[in-house]
Amino acid sequence: MRKLLLFTCIISFLTVGSCSRDEEPTEVSLTEKEYLVKQTIIEFNNSAIKTGKYKGFVNSVAQKSAVEELNSGELEVLLEEFLGEQTQAFLDVYYQLVALNITPEEFYNIASQFEYLRLNITLNRDKGSGGCCSAGGDGNIFVALYNWVCGCEQA
Repeated sequence: MRKLLLFTCIISFLTVGSCSRDEEPTEVSLTEKEYLVKQTIIEFNNSAIKTGKYKGFVNSVAQKSAVEELNSGELEVLLEEFLGEQTQAFLDVYYQLVALNITPEEFYNIASQFEYLRLNITLNRDKGSGGCCSAGGDGNIFVALYNWVCGCEQA
């Protein structure tokens, strides 16, 4: 009977110990982040820029921000409309990138390695007149991508 009780206790402690280790957050490696940023840029180029949808999005943001500065709610509505027009491949990598919770600064640092992926697009980059660089944001990864693609300086 004692052996059975000892065996049960040992199994219980092993079970509790293994469960507590599974709850630790997994750290995403820099290589994985770099891969996701690169894939996001590639898919953004294919889904938004080459189809002209990015230019339309920039123009709608510019028109609305020319009158008055966009608040985060208005920008969120425009973003949801824009994302609704994108390919599933872009959305998949974009939402994986969002799930990483990387900061815009970290995005810029990683994306700077992939300057060769930035397509040469001609847009008004003037911040003051509702240009491409006028989109602000509170740590939003899409705004970081938007500004990086546009060629804006890191905020």
